[in-house]
Amino acid sequence: MMRELRYRDKNTAIHQLNPVVKLAWAATIIVLSLIFDHPLYVMVLLGTTITLLKSANVWREWIPLLKLSLWLGASIIVINAMVSCHGNHVLVIAPFTLPVLGQAVITMEAIAFSAAMAVKLLVIISAFAFVNLTVHPDDIMSILIKMKLPYKSVLVTSLSTRFIPCLIEDMQRINDAYRTRGMRLDTGSWFRRLKNRAGIIIPLLSSSLDRAVQIAEAMEARAFGARQKRTFYKDIKFSRMDRITLVFILLPCGVGITMRIFNYGGYEYYPSLSIINLSSFILLSLVILTLLLLAILPLAILQRRIEFD
Repeated sequence: MMRELRYRDKNTAIHQLNPVVKLAWAATIIVLSLIFDHPLYVMVLLGTTITLLKSANVWREWIPLLKLSLWLGASIIVINAMVSCHGNHVLVIAPFTLPVLGQAVITMEAIAFSAAMAVKLLVIISAFAFVNLTVHPDDIMSILIKMKLPYKSVLVTSLSTRFIPCLIEDMQRINDAYRTRGMRLDTGSWFRRLKNRAGIIIPLLSSSLDRAVQIAEAMEARAFGARQKRTFYKDIKFSRMDRITLVFILLPCGVGITMRIFNYGGYEYYPSLSIINLSSFILLSLVILTLLLLAILPLAILQRRIEFD
């Protein structure tokens, strides 16, 4: 799964957007998912995120992460339903008792609350996946450096994020090499499979150390740290269209914060589920929020045509 979450240039309008714009969009989605509790608003955030992933042609790369998120969401629902005994609508009273917590009482409110939290988690994970799949790691590093963060710390962070996918690829190659030699890694008892997998550690550690030495030699050959003032091959610049797009992206964040200040977008799960009121204001705010979040698509297409012309 880690290999599928690596950046690949898809030559789409989303990929060609300024990386600051895409980071701002993901940050807006994350902020809104944290401040909104109403199920309809959370579903709007999920729908817009999926739409953008589809438009960026990274849908297939996102599917394994979706499966993992569903497993995590199911775990959240089960654990919260067993642990939280709050709520007026009792569905099941378990015939067993939990240590410290006592008898487990499953309520409708606990299930609804945990389901909403699971959807929020899916939105946040999808937003990070959007950044990882559409923003080049070097661009993220350049943005952090422009924010006056220490260059060495940024470089170490960038190398660390690239190290894990490379480690997964090395492990897969070692597994394939073992299989070509007739060794069965996934058969037998769990202890046997664990013992077979233990033989991968030494070659994996060896290749990791070799890659670390190569990176150190490459940095030394390029005189890393010799000068305080650094130059970059690619400089991220802001055009007028980038500024307009950034305004449209940050606008829903401001609208969402203003709504929460005036107590809109909230929802009461305990002690009883609130009635979902589909008033004209809520419907209008949902439509406006959806249009503002999806405004990045026509703006990206327009910017691509302007730059192409």
